[in-house]
Amino acid sequence: MLSYILGMAFRFEREHGLSPNLLYLNQEHMRRLCAELGVSAERKLSERLGLAVMVYPDIAHPQVALLQQSRHAAAGH
Repeated sequence: MLSYILGMAFRFEREHGLSPNLLYLNQEHMRRLCAELGVSAERKLSERLGLAVMVYPDIAHPQVALLQQSRHAAAGH
């Protein structure tokens, strides 16, 4: 599972010139990935991967994306 996600992240970066910062997956993917990495919580998984994690029950395959903050939000206004 980890190699699949890393492959997606590398392809995303090559195609878009930016690294993804968001991972979408379903509960089963989440369970398997946590077991593979030896973590027990979504927060720990997110820290380990360096990606925010969003769990959607209907997603068939993990996906990565880039969630950009607006300049307004990034400036703290």
